[in-house]
Amino acid sequence: MILLLLALPAAAQQPTHACASEAQAAARLACYDKAFPPPPEVIEAATEQAQADFGLNKPRDPLLNPGQTVEQADPERIESRVAKVDHYNGQRVFRLENGQVWTQAESRGSGHVQAGEVVQVRKGLLGTYMLIMPNGVALRVRRTR
Repeated sequence: MILLLLALPAAAQQPTHACASEAQAAARLACYDKAFPPPPEVIEAATEQAQADFGLNKPRDPLLNPGQTVEQADPERIESRVAKVDHYNGQRVFRLENGQVWTQAESRGSGHVQAGEVVQVRKGLLGTYMLIMPNGVALRVRRTR
């Protein structure tokens, strides 16, 4: 009985799974994901979160769920219907049905978009974003919410 009690602390220090011995967090997560793949609804939730976070200044998360494409984790564009267009300090503010708010980041006012129209926001050069109107006119925008 005493030998069993003495053996318990040593057994408790042993990793419970081979992945637990991986020193780097990314390698450990990849190991666990390989051993215990997440269900499709987890991939879908991660993809939806990436869409919701599109354009926000957040630290990039280089990790992908198994079965998740780079485009799902870090989309190049989103598409949504315009809920409302406001003007603030001489700039247009586009409120989209998906809850995102984008503000015009340049002074030119070409192009026209109104509530109900579908727009696309794409990644541009050097961390910028472009709002593409239904008529093809592109405006540089920044995500404000």
